[in-house]
Amino acid sequence: MSSSSLSLVSIVKGNDPEAMVREAVELLGGLNLYVKEGQRVFIKPNVCGGVPGKPGSFTNTAVVASMVKLLSSMNVAVSVGDADSCMYTADVMLPETKIGEVAMKHGAEVVNLSRGDMVKIDVPDGYAVKSLNVNKTVADADAIIAMPVMKTHGSTVVTLGMKVLFGILPERKKSRYHPRLDHVIVDIASALKPCLTMIDGTIGMEGEGPFKGDPVELGVVIAGNNIVSTDACAAAVMGIDPSSIEHLRLASEKRLGTINLDEIEVRGKPIEAVRRTFRQATPEKRDRALSKISVELGYRAIHGYYEEAVKSWKEAAR
Repeated sequence: MSSSSLSLVSIVKGNDPEAMVREAVELLGGLNLYVKEGQRVFIKPNVCGGVPGKPGSFTNTAVVASMVKLLSSMNVAVSVGDADSCMYTADVMLPETKIGEVAMKHGAEVVNLSRGDMVKIDVPDGYAVKSLNVNKTVADADAIIAMPVMKTHGSTVVTLGMKVLFGILPERKKSRYHPRLDHVIVDIASALKPCLTMIDGTIGMEGEGPFKGDPVELGVVIAGNNIVSTDACAAAVMGIDPSSIEHLRLASEKRLGTINLDEIEVRGKPIEAVRRTFRQATPEKRDRALSKISVELGYRAIHGYYEEAVKSWKEAAR
């Protein structure tokens, strides 16, 4: 395989998110390789999947703002959004996290993906689903940019670029997908295929993520032109073997991207220079088992776990 055909991933370390985002994109060849004039661009950060006020819960607002600012220099229409989760609605969390505020400040439209017109999109050779209903903003986007925060996860080992796309699904009670969560994650990524993935590792989360974990000040941004390969490199930075993560392994088998680090061209800092082994979450299968019995019961179990995490964080923060 020639160098030009390799998946490209850039890793930047620093303490200035705007400079880091800009350098990460430049190392990949520049934004104009991925976004063209006149296009509609949708950015999917992590908005509804954490604990308010807890560092490492949500995508850093400075990282989101930096990407929107870069896009604002081009003749494109930018939207930023998330859908309701079993924890909170996007209408609550977009203001709470300040992600909505910084996006609008730099000229982006802010969208609750659980509201408005929905469009059915096909899933090519889906593992678990054959089609998905998504917000028209997502369906009409010419370019999608995944912007997760780097976290461990009890059900999926990590929550990175592929997992953040799960939040695009408009229904609040997403627990119905949990029996085959990794398969559904792959199906979504195969249907939407982001042109760019930008993983916020300025402050991540280790341990009992995505809610009860502990913040990790890593000071990195990881970007790539293939979501599977970018996630694989991010997992390696976290000290986790990409092949041990089921949705990455399934995506690789489906040829959505390689998880073999030898087949990925890493620019900027090498993985070894920024690697910091994250404590992993205790594997959590309860929500999947409950959702097989009842969607409502699975929803309540996940929501209850989340409320417990919020309470614990508030008590610890006093």
